[in-house]
Amino acid sequence: MNHEIEKPKLFISHATSDGEFANAVKAEIEKVFAKGVSVFCTSSPGSIAVGTDWLTDIEQKLNKAQAVIAIVTPVSIERPWLWFELGATWSNGRSGDCHIYPLCVSEIDLNTLPPPLNRLQALSLGRAADLKMLFEALIDQFGFGKISSFRSSNITSRIPKYAKVEVKDVDLNERTLYSGKYSGYSNEELMEIIDTQLFHPDYDQERKYGSIDTGREELVQQGKLLHFREIDRKLELPSGTTRQLVVAVAERYSLRPLIFTDNVVRFEHNEDESQQCATRETTRKVLRGAL
Repeated sequence: MNHEIEKPKLFISHATSDGEFANAVKAEIEKVFAKGVSVFCTSSPGSIAVGTDWLTDIEQKLNKAQAVIAIVTPVSIERPWLWFELGATWSNGRSGDCHIYPLCVSEIDLNTLPPPLNRLQALSLGRAADLKMLFEALIDQFGFGKISSFRSSNITSRIPKYAKVEVKDVDLNERTLYSGKYSGYSNEELMEIIDTQLFHPDYDQERKYGSIDTGREELVQQGKLLHFREIDRKLELPSGTTRQLVVAVAERYSLRPLIFTDNVVRFEHNEDESQQCATRETTRKVLRGAL
């Protein structure tokens, strides 16, 4: 009779944009454990069979996992899927059936992690000592594996600086779980919030005082650098709202992006549009005078 030993199961939770980080960790796990651990990572080819109900498949793999590594990045920490996957294993973790290991990129401050992550010992992808601690913990948990085979450089050499990571559309367009005061607002209503609280005050100041005593970083209309996540927090908007809607609001003031990245935008006056607006206003005044 063939008695095949069932491999321990490990689930790597990560945002779509963070596949390079997850796959670097997965490759080292497979080397250290000589492929004796079944590692599930959605960014790996063939991880979910064609035609499979992917949500059911993920839930089943989470329920069977003895360990979950959560790749925590500036993108994943704001995405509902990270919290869904952690929530699905939290009760197993409390009972000791599953161990959860938060593994953070260098840009994440381990001391400011939100709950419940702050109740776990978080480790840094950027520290060789932390990576070794992770693999020692996994070896201790599974009861096998060779720490002598572990090389932190195999991971760190494969992962980019986070500033160079291309944030995928699926992560940009996915809203975080939100229950703030603007819950249920339409995009048009959220645009009015951004206009009223961000653009119009600066517009009034520019109209009254021009550029006197104001520098580039003082007014939106003069090229102030806007940080999307900072504005979302300040205005208490759903995460991702500012990046999605701010350009459309700026067009109301004849502004166009001078710089537009995943994280920031800087506007400049659209001279052609400004001239057209001035011409229309002049025409209206002439017509009113003629009447």
